[in-house]
Amino acid sequence: MKKQKKTKKDLIKYYRDHPDKYIENILDVKLWSGMRMAIDSVWSHKRTSVRACHGVSKTMVAAAISVAFFNLHKNSIVVTTAPTTRQVELLLWKEIRSIYSKNHKIKLRGECMMTKIKTSQDSYVIGFSTDKAESIEGFHAPHILWILDEAKGLPQWVYDAVEGSMTGGNARVLEISTTDGADQQCPLRQHQTNLRDHWNCIKLSSFDSPFVGAKEFPEFAKYRNNDLYNYGKPKTGKEWPDEFRSRIQIETPSGIKDKKALWYEKQPALWETKVLGDFSSEGTSNVIPLKWVLSAVNAEVDEGEGITKHGFDVARMGDDKCILTTKVGKTVLLQVSWGKKKIPWSVGKIMAETELDEVVNVDACGLGSGAFDDLAEAGHATIGLDSASNAFDKVKFKNLRAEMWWNAREVFERQFEEGNVISIPDDPELIMDLTGLQYKPMLSGQYIMEAKEIYKKRLGRSPDKGDSFVYCIYEPPVFEDEYYGEPDDDNDIFL
Repeated sequence: MKKQKKTKKDLIKYYRDHPDKYIENILDVKLWSGMRMAIDSVWSHKRTSVRACHGVSKTMVAAAISVAFFNLHKNSIVVTTAPTTRQVELLLWKEIRSIYSKNHKIKLRGECMMTKIKTSQDSYVIGFSTDKAESIEGFHAPHILWILDEAKGLPQWVYDAVEGSMTGGNARVLEISTTDGADQQCPLRQHQTNLRDHWNCIKLSSFDSPFVGAKEFPEFAKYRNNDLYNYGKPKTGKEWPDEFRSRIQIETPSGIKDKKALWYEKQPALWETKVLGDFSSEGTSNVIPLKWVLSAVNAEVDEGEGITKHGFDVARMGDDKCILTTKVGKTVLLQVSWGKKKIPWSVGKIMAETELDEVVNVDACGLGSGAFDDLAEAGHATIGLDSASNAFDKVKFKNLRAEMWWNAREVFERQFEEGNVISIPDDPELIMDLTGLQYKPMLSGQYIMEAKEIYKKRLGRSPDKGDSFVYCIYEPPVFEDEYYGEPDDDNDIFL
């Protein structure tokens, strides 16, 4: 039987369902697994966030996605933006213009100019820098795609304007960026850490490069993105042959070795951002680095001793919440929260949620002292922890609060370095609480934590989940009468 020739309509439908094939077959762009993952995410998810090291074709894939989306959807608008005009014209749009120029034999839609592709219809691609808020208002179409290049430099108002256009129809946004210079308040960083339930997040390191073999650099195997195996990355050998190196500028093993010699020990922040694609843990005074906490999210751990224990952060009225954290063996369960309840109600809730022989570490400062007394009187195995009291290690820590938070830091450090230490739920609020608190060393040689009121002001709410977690995993070494001393009196902003 003679094979029926596919019509143009059939091809368009096929390529809409397989955009990676369109980019490879029609646009003649060579793809590797990391690029395919980004393409699939944009087609499958409303919001995609890609953070990556330098030299893994971020800009090229963003350009290819822009052209494919525009040409596969008739009534479409693609808006690209970046922090500066140079980034718009000389990076992303250089690649878009290149795709159009080398495909002059293929009829791509519209006329490609410096930072615009226009058609005779209300359908176009446009690029500009984000120097004026009003310049990105008012874009609407049945199919709309936003490309936010070098997103680490974009302010929150850009995202607010983007969200205003993503109502109904086929709306997509891709933010893509390196990580050097992305501070704690950067929207990109927030999306990758605390808002992952809204953003499909992808991370690519130099060790994911198609020129790096699966068995090379075994000491850095944990930095590989194992999801790439679902997008064509081989489990043995290299994804691309070395002969491609001269015409495709992507990180190579020799480049990684050079950077290791230059940065790994002497400038670790550059190694973290430019090679690993991580947010830098240096240059900040945060107690627990983000990457340490992320290593514990849904981590595989054994049962350990299987002991169940709890941490209870007490609140009464107002916006603060009571938080109960439960840890079974090495696994922390989803936290239970409630608010605007009197202490007897909260104590009753604890009694209902726990067993009498399961230790509950209770915030025994202020309101918590009443909860501790009631639980102890009811026969519950309870430990009262007054965060303002003296630390057990008085040489190293200003107070118990500093000691408890430092204990959490050490737990996450061991999880990051060794694994099988702790597993926590993928809760953006908990992750934000744990990674945002700051500390400083004092002239006395002691560590002290940022005052809770100061932290609440920066965070915009009370870090109740973080506090409850810290209580839960803390194990007092001894119990001595003199332990519960009066807090030291000082006027430092850190308490």
